[in-house]
Amino acid sequence: MLSTRNEGRAAGLVAALALAIGVAGLLTLHTIRHAIRVHRSTEEVRPWMSIPYIARSHHVPAEQLYQAVDLPFDRHDHRPLWRIARQQGRPVDKLISSVEAVISHAHGLATPAVPPAQHGSVP
Repeated sequence: MLSTRNEGRAAGLVAALALAIGVAGLLTLHTIRHAIRVHRSTEEVRPWMSIPYIARSHHVPAEQLYQAVDLPFDRHDHRPLWRIARQQGRPVDKLISSVEAVISHAHGLATPAVPPAQHGSVP
């Protein structure tokens, strides 16, 4: 049997171990969330993305993005950029360039250096 003194030490050791595991878990969760946030904010704009998705992932007001693609603001419009471009009869590359310009301006950056041809074109 453990003495009262040893029982106190064992309980303290268990509490310290539980605290260390909890802190390690929280740090891991924070690191994963941060990595996801960084990945989304540096993700290139692609034809499959919708305006609301781009607004959330790049931290830009959706109203500005809708204005850039000549559409009225509609929070329920989840069409991908390629579909918007097709319906407007314009190349998706030009639409993406307009969206990227708004993102760059919102973040105080110069216009993107990625040529539109690298995005691939979808009529």
